[in-house]
Amino acid sequence: MALSPTGPLERAVVAAQAEEPEDWESVSQAVKRRVRATVMPSRPIVVVAADSSTAQDEHGSRTYVASRVVRAGLRDALRTRPDLTAERIDLTIDDDDRLTRVEIDLVCAYGTALPGAADDARGVVTSVVSDLLGAGTRPVVDVAVTDVVVGDARLT
Repeated sequence: MALSPTGPLERAVVAAQAEEPEDWESVSQAVKRRVRATVMPSRPIVVVAADSSTAQDEHGSRTYVASRVVRAGLRDALRTRPDLTAERIDLTIDDDDRLTRVEIDLVCAYGTALPGAADDARGVVTSVVSDLLGAGTRPVVDVAVTDVVVGDARLT
């Protein structure tokens, strides 16, 4: 036996399920932005000098950068062009706190030369990682184009 909705929450759910909003794209984009802005857990990543040393002085002191900072730096650097943006950024950190892999899923605008965009993104990742984590940090960088959209890719 089905019960009719009696409370305001139940009525709101029924009303929301009854029709799709006309501006679904803007609602969808707003939800995606909020999800991406959610604070994620962070791990420390050790800074590595060009000689592969993690020691910053004679006492063996180390410098660490939060993975959240690295991910944000990568996302910002990959948003400078209207024809590509990162949809997903995954970092692999080993047991010694070294960054070993960066995986990027790109969204590109229709008409973008995809191999060139992936190469450009790979170069951006390499540069940002070196700036933030030292010249000795050389992770494997995997870039995949996972979506192509009409218009500014940064608005997806």
